[in-house]
Amino acid sequence: MRTIVLGASLLLVACESSPSEPPPDDPSSPHRVSRVEAVQGVELEVLDYGGEGPALVFLAGMGNTAHIYDELALEFRATHHVYALTRRGFGASDWPDTGYDTATLGGDVLGLLDGLGLARASFAGHSLAGDELTWLALHHPERVDMLVYLDATDSRGEVATFLEGSPLPPLPFSDLSGLPSRQAVAERLAQDLGGGLPAHEVEQAHVFDATTGAYVRERRHPGATERCVRDAATMDLTRVRGPVLSLSDGQGFSGWVEGLSANEALPGDFRAKARDFLPALRQHEEDVDAGLRNHPGWRHLQLEGASHYVWLTNRAEVVARMRDFFDSTAAAR
Repeated sequence: MRTIVLGASLLLVACESSPSEPPPDDPSSPHRVSRVEAVQGVELEVLDYGGEGPALVFLAGMGNTAHIYDELALEFRATHHVYALTRRGFGASDWPDTGYDTATLGGDVLGLLDGLGLARASFAGHSLAGDELTWLALHHPERVDMLVYLDATDSRGEVATFLEGSPLPPLPFSDLSGLPSRQAVAERLAQDLGGGLPAHEVEQAHVFDATTGAYVRERRHPGATERCVRDAATMDLTRVRGPVLSLSDGQGFSGWVEGLSANEALPGDFRAKARDFLPALRQHEEDVDAGLRNHPGWRHLQLEGASHYVWLTNRAEVVARMRDFFDSTAAAR
């Protein structure tokens, strides 16, 4: 079953209601950190990795910050000016109480483009960021050049519909509770995700005790994760014309829902609801996968042996596929 970085439990409520001050960047870091006002009153953390060529913007998955790309982004500076964005409610970006629906999150990305003075850009997004990519492509195609979905085509909108009227069940996140140090957190995440995270990501996405160094909680708004899950829109990926590269681990949410249906710690009526939903979800995932494989604007590929964090387990292949996609698409124009 896929694992996502967030921490012990979605039901854990952080004490903070605004972003704590993150540790300063290492002077040798590969990026310049700034803040861009995406909409009035909401500033987002933006990393500028530099580079030559058209803009390429990386969007993090739920629970991660822009620093998750501190290594991958460097692979594309020869052909692009590379940026990465931390979503509202996470890390060093602002933590408003509202605005975690797909349309608002997509609008934040438009605000980023405006703030950076970019008329258009290519985008690479992981997990939840796939919703933002799809929303941008459907509502503002004039701002989009090329899209890369990094295991980001799953059925979040359908899952949001399934969860209506029910308490949020346990999600497949790494359990970091009780870990005594940054090193222990880094090792647990590397074990769960199939590869080590950049050091800045460990620092920026988590809070550690200033005295002992022990893990305390995720650095995020207490309600951001639940709102991102519940407010995900249902969108038709096949309406995204392309050019698109989609790299998948071949797993969807059906494995998680199947686990919920058999989890005896959950109420019986919820387990039954999960069992009833599972066939439709499996069919939807099969239909989407087939539709994207046959879509003329998409290259939809399953990577062998990949985890949800496809660039951690299959880095060389992900980089090669992305470079070939950018080069061949540009050459065909």
